[in-house]
Order: sequence, then structure tokens, then C-alpha cells
Amino acid sequence: MGVPVSIAQPGSGSVAHRLALVPRARRLPAVPVPVEGEAFASWIDRTAFELGVGPGLLAQRLGLECRPSSATTRPLLFGIMLTAESLRGVQEATGLAADRLRAMHLEHYAGGALDFTGLYAPSESSVRSWAIREWAQVHSSRACARCLAEGTVWPLWWRLQTAAVCPRHSCLLVDSCPACGIRLRRGNAGHPRGLLSRPGALDPALCGNRVPGSAEVGGLCPQPLAQIAAPDVHPALVQAQNRVLAAAAFRQPQLLGEQVTAAEWFAALRLLAAVARRAASAEDLSACETMPPEARESLAAVLGHHRSAARGGMHAVLRAGPAEATEAAGLLALLDPVLACTEPQEARDLLAPWVAVLAERRRAAKGTDPFRGLPRPRLLDELLAEAMPRSNRVAGALTHRRNPPAPPLHLHQIPHLVRESDYAELIAEHLPATAPTSGRRLAALAVARLCGAGSWPEAAALLGMDARRAARVSDTLVRRINDAGAFWKAVRLLAERMRASGPVDYQERRTLLDDLTEVPHRVLFAILHPLGRDVTRQRQLHAAAWVWQQLTGGDVREAPAYRHGWTGASEESVREGCRRFAARLPPQAADALTAWGEELLNQHQGRAR
Repeated sequence: MGVPVSIAQPGSGSVAHRLALVPRARRLPAVPVPVEGEAFASWIDRTAFELGVGPGLLAQRLGLECRPSSATTRPLLFGIMLTAESLRGVQEATGLAADRLRAMHLEHYAGGALDFTGLYAPSESSVRSWAIREWAQVHSSRACARCLAEGTVWPLWWRLQTAAVCPRHSCLLVDSCPACGIRLRRGNAGHPRGLLSRPGALDPALCGNRVPGSAEVGGLCPQPLAQIAAPDVHPALVQAQNRVLAAAAFRQPQLLGEQVTAAEWFAALRLLAAVARRAASAEDLSACETMPPEARESLAAVLGHHRSAARGGMHAVLRAGPAEATEAAGLLALLDPVLACTEPQEARDLLAPWVAVLAERRRAAKGTDPFRGLPRPRLLDELLAEAMPRSNRVAGALTHRRNPPAPPLHLHQIPHLVRESDYAELIAEHLPATAPTSGRRLAALAVARLCGAGSWPEAAALLGMDARRAARVSDTLVRRINDAGAFWKAVRLLAERMRASGPVDYQERRTLLDDLTEVPHRVLFAILHPLGRDVTRQRQLHAAAWVWQQLTGGDVREAPAYRHGWTGASEESVREGCRRFAARLPPQAADALTAWGEELLNQHQGRAR
């Protein structure tokens, strides 16, 4: 018996759907327990081997939502995230908790090491674009041969392009099999293979890549993974890798002595990597004592490519993630002294030679900016100002003399964050490489500018917005706008859409819901219990913050439920819990919580009148 599942038609950019009949997931006879931090693909391989079936057949038995394919099984977003249909199937077949299953996917790093903006499961081109943009490996994995000698578990973090060395064994990770030359777990040298659906288990201790013309059974590479050479590295490079992993795990990363978000920390890493690619010299590589010889050779080749690359391709290359573990190791060795600084002046001194080189090249290139579009964290902005001056073309800056009158919209009818759908459709394309929350805040400020605010700080003050957060986005994001005229045209359309949809008094809502610090147990129990969810104190607070955000258009970090912090929990962990609560909230529960919040708001409004 099967169940109909929505599956995208193959083809670049196609979002057409058809219904395919896939097996209904049944409880597996044996379910290996996922190891903490294990990647989903690794668990699939181990489980399939124990059951004596191909990984593709296992994926079908698990009820994973797949793309149609004749020879292999291609689950949607495999290793990236589970679709709702796939999650339901795996839970029914294994009994594993949703939280545990999601933690095995790259989704685990959302909002920190990775940004999932613009990823749309049915569109193959969307997935390809995301994989190119983000520093992650979708169809392959790096590995530590010494770890694989101890077991066949592949950690999820090996799929990050910032993965360079193994902290446990102090050795370099490897990207490709020395026998077949194909990236580990890719399957084919060309197009990624997918999961083999033919009968017969694949030994996870072997390479298993397909080698055309091979005399081996099935044409699969028999290289034992545990026998791949793994060069030792300097202890300082291990510390650098641990710093990366701590930030990826949202463990209160520090930058220049200040606590920052994981997203800000990784934005700093990416920007510094671009600076190094553009300005580091062979002497810099030679002087770096913590850099392994293999990394020095690999990074030298990459820097040579940047020097000779055509101007048109430079921008994309500067933003790319390290293609090899050796390149990642070289960049970490070069950049960690800056990332580990606790004082801005210390970092300024370290960066001074590179800033001088970049400034000279900028002058020679008559002001062209190869770093345009790269996020520029506030703490690095001043240190790199000489090399990356603030743009004078951005027009928050545009005056009403150059703009027709704004749509009739009062300032109290502007939320602190514009609606996600409006931002995605109208504004996002004008703010490349921008986190949605920051972009939505800037869009709200821009609408306030159209409605009479004379400056960005004045717009923030009139909206009652947190001045520090407003300054961060207005000082940084406006420099990413390439076409100021098109940006303000989009902002005008946004304001007109807000007025046409029926203005909401967000200022009044923030006032009336200022005491919404938790959702009562009886209310949340009635919503979650029918869905098999328990009610906890944390969920009561997260639910209150979620409702407040939905109704006030505010930043959830400023919700009354989070105002005084949580005893024994860091701000970062609370924020991560909030993100997970929202991501995993079933639609029916979201509708019920919204309805309860609207009723509460109506009661407050009635008393106020």
C-alpha cells in the first residue's frame, strides 16, 4: 500500500509537481541509535548496512520524499533538512524524535554558520544556488581517516566548508579518495549519484564511489577509508578549528572582546577570508608557523588564481567557501590570530598590512569594490574602512525633493519588522547577503523615512525601535544597495501594500501586549496535547514570544517573555530555543495560538476603551 507524495518534476528551476506513489513507512525491525552529532547520510549508510539493503531502498522504506529517478533514489533536500512528509515517514518508521532527526541535518546550523534564505525544496536550481552560496557541502563530505578507523560514524560538521582538521586526532581532514580521486560520498565524478536503490548493502567502511570501467564488483571503489593518510597539524590550528565549531554550536562566540551572534561571527570569518584572498602574500604564508605544508601549497595556488582572475569573476570567487580542507586549514591558520583578538587595536595592527595593500589596489582600480555585497560586521567595519570605504551612492540619503509624496501611512502603523512575504518579494533583492531579520528592520526604517523621518536615527526613535539594533542595520546594510532608485521604488511599493492591506496600529499592540510573558498552561495544553506535544515552562515562554511577534510585528528578541532573561540560560541558547520552537510549530498549533492572541488583544482593547 502506498501514499501519494508531492514530488517536484526534474529540470532546472522547475517547480511543477506530480503525485507519485511511494511506500508507506513501516517500523523498521532494527534502528541503530544515531550518535550525537552524526550526519543523516551517515546514519542512513549504517542502518542500511545493518539491515543488508541498499541506502536507496532504505530511504524508500523510511518514506522520504524523493525526486523521480530511474537508477538511484534522490530524497528532497537530503542532508540539508527534512520536508514535513519525510519527517513524518522517518518518525513512523523509527520512533526517533523530531528534534534528534533535525539535528542530523545542515538545518542544525541555520541562523549561524549557514543562511537558508531563498532555499525552496521543489526547485533544483534553488538548491544548487544555495549550495554554491553557502559554505556547506551538500553532495560530499570531508572526513578524518583516524576517526573512521574507530567507527563508521560521519559527524555533521564534516559537511561544513570551514571543516579543516580533526580536534580529536590533530590531523588534516581529507576531501577525496586517493584511489578513485572522487570526493568522499559524492558517488560519481560528474553529477552526484544519489542513493543506490539496487539490492545489496554497501560497506560504509569503504569509499563506494562509482568508478567507470572498474573491474570491482558493481564498479564501486574498494578503498578502505581508514587507510587514507592523515597528516598531523599544529595544536594552534586545532584551537582555531574548535573556535569555529563553538561558534557553529551557538556557544557565545566572541569577536574583538565582544559577544556577538553566531551569524555575525561567521560573517566576520567570510569577510576576513575574502580580505586574505585579495591581499595575503607568499611571505604571509611562509611566516605562518601554524599552517601545514599541504595547506600552504593549496592556499598559494588559490591566491595565485585570485591574482590572475578576471575582474568580472572576482566577486563570486571572493565569496566562495574553501573548496578543499587544505585551503580551509590555510585560511584558519591565517585568520585565527585576528578572530582570537580581544582588543580592536590588536586586530587593527594585524590587519594593517593587508588594509594597506587593499587600499592601494582600490586606488589603482579607480574605486571599484570587489567586496561589494559581502556582509560587513560592525566590529570589523572601522578596521577595514581604508580598504572598504563607505559607499556614497546609497540614499537613505534620498530626499523628498527626488521622491513623490509617500502613501498615506502613519508612523504608528509601521511594524519594527515588515512582513516576511513583503520583504522577500519587494526588498530582499536589493540587500544581497543580508539576514532576513536585519533586512526587514531596515525596510521598516525605510518606510518611516518615506513617511517623514528625516534620518535613520530619527526613524528609529519615531518607531520606538531599539536604537542600537537600528544603528547596526542602517550603518551597515545601506552600503549593500547597488541601485538606490530601485530600492526606494520598492520601499514605496511596500508602503502602498501595507496601506492597502489595512493599516494596523502596531504601536498600540506593543503597548497592550507589554505584559504577555507566558501563555497559560491550560491554553497551551489545549493546543499542544492533541498533537502529542508536552507543555513545559520553556514552551509557555516561547509561545508567548511567538504570539507577541506575530501580532506586533516586532523582533522576537525584544518580546516581554525574554526581557529579563532566563535564569541559568545564555541569551544565545534562549534565542536558539526560540528559533527551534517557531520552526517546529505545527500549522494547526500556530493558527490556534494566533487566534488566542487576537482574542487576548481584543480583550485588552475593550478594557482600554
